[in-house]
Amino acid sequence: MKTMLLKTACFILILSTLNCSSTQKAATEDTSETKTDIQQSENEMIEKGFSKGTLTTNKSEGCPFILNVETYKDNLDPINLNDFFKSDEVPDQVWVQYANLRMPSRCNDARPVSIIEIRSRN
Repeated sequence: MKTMLLKTACFILILSTLNCSSTQKAATEDTSETKTDIQQSENEMIEKGFSKGTLTTNKSEGCPFILNVETYKDNLDPINLNDFFKSDEVPDQVWVQYANLRMPSRCNDARPVSIIEIRSRN
């Protein structure tokens, strides 16, 4: 009787250990697949001519938003951002295509650019 109870307990212990290890393995495989998907989508966007950017609000009346592009250490003033987003729906992280403008700057700490295309980046 004791040996039967001991064998049953060992069997249950082994099954629960195997079950937990397979769940952990599946979870790590899912995160690695997600990372490769993100990397592939980033490469696609870069190939299409987009740059990674961050939009921040500015307290100046002349330029309400400042765009920082990762490839350059320059502050940009997107003059036509309202054509793409409403002022209360502007995302922080974006993919952006822009063109430099030859016009007087609206704000002291950023140069004016025209947004060609902009997409939210997650």
